Amino acid sequence: MKRHFSVILFSIIIVIILGSFSGCSRAGLLSITTNRDDKAFQKMLDAVFAALDNGDKDGLRNLFAVSASEANPGLDSQIEAFLNVYSGPVEVENIQLLLYAGESTDHGKRRTELSDGGKDIVIVAGGVRYYIRMMMYSRDDFNNDNEGIHTLEFATEDAYKSRYFVYHNEGDDGPGFYYQDSAEKRSDIRWIEGRPWKYTPFDRKLTAENLRAVVEKNDDFKNFVAVVGEPNCSWTVYEYYYYELENGLFAVCKVDGLITHIRPDNDAGRVDRPGTIVALYIADEEKNLETVWTPDDITKVLGSYHYFLPNDRDLTEDSFNSFISRSQSISRLRDEIGLPDIDESRTYYYKISGDRYVQCRYRGDDIEDMSVVDSEERLYFIWKAGE
Repeated sequence: MKRHFSVILFSIIIVIILGSFSGCSRAGLLSITTNRDDKAFQKMLDAVFAALDNGDKDGLRNLFAVSASEANPGLDSQIEAFLNVYSGPVEVENIQLLLYAGESTDHGKRRTELSDGGKDIVIVAGGVRYYIRMMMYSRDDFNNDNEGIHTLEFATEDAYKSRYFVYHNEGDDGPGFYYQDSAEKRSDIRWIEGRPWKYTPFDRKLTAENLRAVVEKNDDFKNFVAVVGEPNCSWTVYEYYYYELENGLFAVCKVDGLITHIRPDNDAGRVDRPGTIVALYIADEEKNLETVWTPDDITKVLGSYHYFLPNDRDLTEDSFNSFISRSQSISRLRDEIGLPDIDESRTYYYKISGDRYVQCRYRGDDIEDMSVVDSEERLYFIWKAGE
């Protein structure tokens, strides 16, 4: 009879700072560990270095989890390719370990994932400086075949310091031994709004007008995907989805999600209309260029999208100049001027004209400052406390 387990996931992120070491020997690394996770990660890292220095391809492959080896039939070729360019021995230049540990437990069983790397693990071998990243499972009582390394990556300094550098990861790229020595942009990565994203190409030609027509008809993101297709890149945690346009720019769908949402909760305390698109805009490698569409209750202020609840009144900058000369109380501002059009944490926005707002920041009942802002930037201050 097959037994089913209900796994309770504890999102434990443990940051363990082991200090900074320059020119220390590998033999000394294990002496600085303080708990089981430190020791497991350092022991595996030391085994990787030993296998590399010995040119031991089989020994290095055997450090990988059985499940990782089975999922990646090209693992031997990846290891061999690196050994062909590697020249030891390893000299540890810097270890400043920030170990991330995620743990799942159920009825005494435990699964522990450990990862760290980048500028925290730096070695020099054969005159080449390498930045290293490793992800492993130190223990998995649910599936012992998962124990071992899942991803291991070495990057040369030129590659690591490139503007386009991005590490590989198991979720997007699968398990394996990865090596990057080029400063050129990877074909599977796109930079959008100052961040790198894993990129999937699709044979289609999209325009901003095409996408706006879809969302104007139905703002449900599932419908959007059904009509347009899957996004080329995505930031699922914050519900941003990126669609490559035929001109090389990207259309970005910002979706209201359960974790990060723009609209306030409804009367039942739940996200109002989760899964709906709250903004469609165009972006290049560096920034948001142009808003293509937002629903009536969403507006852009200071470069971000906000829930907008308009009030039937006529306000001008003079309304606030007059008020602040008499009082700096936020409660009195609400009484005299009224509720804001946008209510954010410790910040009110009052619409005055076009895309302009008066921003009022406060702490407790004390107003800290007032300024005039528009969709992109702060234009000038009306008043600041203490000035």
